[in-house]
Amino acid sequence: MIPASKEPVFASVAKPWLKYYDPKFIGQSLPECSAYELICRRNKNHLSEAALEYFGRKFSYADLFVNIKKTAAAFRAAGVKKGDIVTVVSVMTPEVICAFYAADMIGATLNMVDPRYSPEGIREYIQEVGSRLLICLNVVYDRCHQAAKRTTVERVLVLSPADGMPWHLAAGHKLKCPDKNRYASNVIFWKDFIAAGKDQSTAAEPYDPDHAFVVVHTGGTTGFPKGVMLTDGNFNAIALQFAAYEKLFCRGQKLMNIMPPFIAYGFSCGIHMPLVLGLTVVVIPKLDPEKLGSLVLRHKPAHMFGVPTHYQQLAADPKLQKKDLSFIRNYAAGGDSLPLGAELEVDEFLAAHGVEFPLAKGYGMTEASSAATAAAGKVNKAGSVGIPLVNMVVSVFEPGTDKELPIGEQGELCISGPTLMKGYYGKPAETQALLHRHPDGTLWAHTGDMGHMDQDGFVYVDSRIKRMIIRPDGYKVFPSLIENVISRHPAVHQCSVVSCPDQEHTQGRLPFVFAVLDSTADKKKRQILRELRQLCREELPEYVQPVGYKFLPELPLTPVGKVDYRTLEEQISPRDY
Repeated sequence: MIPASKEPVFASVAKPWLKYYDPKFIGQSLPECSAYELICRRNKNHLSEAALEYFGRKFSYADLFVNIKKTAAAFRAAGVKKGDIVTVVSVMTPEVICAFYAADMIGATLNMVDPRYSPEGIREYIQEVGSRLLICLNVVYDRCHQAAKRTTVERVLVLSPADGMPWHLAAGHKLKCPDKNRYASNVIFWKDFIAAGKDQSTAAEPYDPDHAFVVVHTGGTTGFPKGVMLTDGNFNAIALQFAAYEKLFCRGQKLMNIMPPFIAYGFSCGIHMPLVLGLTVVVIPKLDPEKLGSLVLRHKPAHMFGVPTHYQQLAADPKLQKKDLSFIRNYAAGGDSLPLGAELEVDEFLAAHGVEFPLAKGYGMTEASSAATAAAGKVNKAGSVGIPLVNMVVSVFEPGTDKELPIGEQGELCISGPTLMKGYYGKPAETQALLHRHPDGTLWAHTGDMGHMDQDGFVYVDSRIKRMIIRPDGYKVFPSLIENVISRHPAVHQCSVVSCPDQEHTQGRLPFVFAVLDSTADKKKRQILRELRQLCREELPEYVQPVGYKFLPELPLTPVGKVDYRTLEEQISPRDY
């Protein structure tokens, strides 16, 4: 008798990850209200508790709500109305957080821009959305002034990092960093801006589910960044899905926000989610990576969201080596790939310092409001980016098609659920290229990432399709496969695999390794190189073998802390391999 064939199991139907969630969160209804209204509802009985902490100054939830209403009134006094888009060029400060929710109250939208951009880059963002009001930090005013010329900008609202500081620190900041700008006549400062709204209405506009209250921009690694429109529903869905981790996130805990406001990760996970859950957000406006360990010791935050390099820096920080870090509950890495060896190194560091759980991880994209999966607490597997959030679905499809593949097979990771963006601003064709309505009516975001899911519902990211290296013979090489081997060498602190041209063929690329070694390994580079080559020969197929290795003092990073693969590729010369 021929045994019956085993039927394939599809993630979108089986949803094996739901076994890890309390049934009360499965299929939960998400509220139909603005993001501002949700933080009010969730904290109306806790108004005296701390919402924000900024350079030691604490703002209660009552303070925050009052300041948001004052900012909304000031927007109205400045002529901002429902449907307007205000461009913001700043780091994270209490004023930017108030502007974020105040714009939401009145039906306006914030267009978030990285303050490190050139005047030409800032001008393009302004022109794209037609802003009449520009908000910027005083330290970037000159560039913003140049950018705003010959645009729709009528007024410029200037912020100082000192605006939200305690008075004594504010005075010290102004002495240390005097403002030497020569301001144009259309400039208004925050204090005057707030005062001008004294007689304006603080009433909120009716909730509009189609309202995009923020535009954030993709990283731009494949061309000029696109503006991603995210709605109240998107951000509320992120926050309330993290509520399902009720044993990790508890009211009154601290979350240290080190991510900037111009990426979805920074606002959705670093601001809105903790405020919805009743946490205190410690706002770090501009992170100096060398001081991250000191900040952790000073504030003792239970939670932090960062990129992998942040946690590798913590694990190597001598100031933390003999410290009790048991206050840590959930430190999460997202936004970039995390080699297995680096993950295990961080996990070992955390365990040795009294931390109950290993490093949390997540996976998502700007177009999904940052997060679609999470590996947190005990629901964690090394090498995985976790299970889908409780109201999300992640599955694997044959690349470029709507053909779902069974659990266990490798294909393109696709995301469905309430966090998917409204669309790209002014780019309907690009929106349709990412968001696909499948024949069954389900909307999926096709991520461009290759990965697979195991039988328990844990997702594994194998490689970015755009990072995939295709050899001259057509074989496909995933950089993460090599990085997971290289990173396990005890002398390797960080590593990244990129592609280089095949010098013997006109087409095709080959894998090349960049590595940052431990400081004690400087005099052993030749020996380490031999060991790395031997390690790869033993553990990797012949066609995956790297053709070259290069040691660097540090890996180049993008403005948000991701490895800059383009810059690495530019550093390879023919004599290196």
